[in-house]
Amino acid sequence: MLYPRESSRKYTSLASPAWEAIAGQVSATGHRTRNAVQCRKKMNDLIRSARSELDHTRRERSQIGGGTANILPLTKLEEDAAELAGDRDRPCGEGTCVDSPVQFLVTDNPQDVNSGRFSDVSLVFLLHISLVSSYTLLCYYLEWSPYRFKDIMFYPENIDPCLCTHLIYSHANTSDDISQWADEPMYKSFNDLKDENKNLKTLLGFRGWNFATRRFSSLAAKQETRATFINASIIFLRKHRFDGLDLDWRFPANRGNSSHQKWHFTILIKELMEAFKTEAESSGRDRLLLTAPVAVNKMDVDAGYDIAEVSQCLDFISLMTFNFHGVWNKFTGHNSPLYRGSADRGIKMYFNIDYILKYWRDKGAPSEKLLVAFPAYGNTYTLNTSQTGVGAPVSGGGQPGPYTHRPGFLAYHEICPFLENATIKLIDEQKVPYAFKGDQWVGYDNRQSFTTKAQWVKDNNFGGAVVWALNLDDYDGTRCDEGFSPLTNTLKSILGIDGSGCEQSPEMPEPCSKSTTKATIKFWS
Repeated sequence: MLYPRESSRKYTSLASPAWEAIAGQVSATGHRTRNAVQCRKKMNDLIRSARSELDHTRRERSQIGGGTANILPLTKLEEDAAELAGDRDRPCGEGTCVDSPVQFLVTDNPQDVNSGRFSDVSLVFLLHISLVSSYTLLCYYLEWSPYRFKDIMFYPENIDPCLCTHLIYSHANTSDDISQWADEPMYKSFNDLKDENKNLKTLLGFRGWNFATRRFSSLAAKQETRATFINASIIFLRKHRFDGLDLDWRFPANRGNSSHQKWHFTILIKELMEAFKTEAESSGRDRLLLTAPVAVNKMDVDAGYDIAEVSQCLDFISLMTFNFHGVWNKFTGHNSPLYRGSADRGIKMYFNIDYILKYWRDKGAPSEKLLVAFPAYGNTYTLNTSQTGVGAPVSGGGQPGPYTHRPGFLAYHEICPFLENATIKLIDEQKVPYAFKGDQWVGYDNRQSFTTKAQWVKDNNFGGAVVWALNLDDYDGTRCDEGFSPLTNTLKSILGIDGSGCEQSPEMPEPCSKSTTKATIKFWS
């Protein structure tokens, strides 16, 4: 395990010299960085380096037979640690970030922390106070499921408040005027979840696929209509205790609409963030968060987004990495493949998670802001020949499920019963499964494919995962025999979401209220 100590001069023989370099940079960060936001980013980068070095140490131990059982993954600081440590606009050297050196030691003995070998550490850059997961797990709750999916009775009070780091209330209201939305009992139940998890953040989803992109463009085209929407949004979010807004424009310049929408989206995002900052400064409250789900079709991305510009003004960017293939293709294909398939040609070679995440990153989006969407559903087909593999011709969508009642679509909790007596195959090159039974075919995800993809997220230093959606997972654990919300819990486990806001450890100090806090802190996930 990793523990903080005052000196980086002594390490166990298995700790690489790189630890000292990383520790030294951590110590100096607070005096080289001008504000807490920049400071947090630098600290996150440094602790990512520490994670890489820890993996190297693990491999060395394994090779010499030293074992790895007590060396657990190192995680970076949680997203709001810098804000909790002090005024975000105060220079780090004045106490916002690291006030004294914090270095690391590898030890196999958890008792060492109480043995007197380690001194207390003066901490101001909040380790809050065991390091929590660096990753975001943002989960959509589809408010309309009790109405659209009449047999899915899943309400806010049914959500585990410790399952995700962020929850989005995806609204069904069709009105352009957010101030007229009225669902107070649901808003209250949703935001009351924060009473059980002090670290949980909630956001309101504005619009979605069924809200025509031309209506979004009309809203964003003029300064007056933008200002009206932005002011109404702030009032609404604060009134109902949401922590931010998820701007769900699907998608700028998509579906044959004007190329001006690219600029409209950019200016709307910029003005929202500017207003959120101004409101936070005047009210003294934490700034509202701003996130957006974005396109994953390369042509839509190029047409609709100034990636470098909008990335500066969004807290998270959710790449909607599903529906890469569906019944519109007239042949079978997987909903959300990790990699390109060998038969993918032309624009189809872009239809995979690996390509599009790296494309957004290479176009200027910070990797730590990019989130990968994990669908808790599958796209289904009706086969019309004896072929059953990927690329088999189809006559249409698969039969509707018993709960979602939608052709070509099955929620995960509907897929599980379908798999009984079905033939299950792995698309090895794309790391995802499919199944068929009779003339019915489904490309879906399971716990193993979620594990593989989540590890890919970590290996590539992306920001985390998006679950679409909690209502589609086996939310009550009655249909898949895998426990409740098995897919989402898999992501929680792989990404190391620790739920520290739900139950405070006896060894965890209260958040800092002065310039320094003495604490003995364990660094494990």
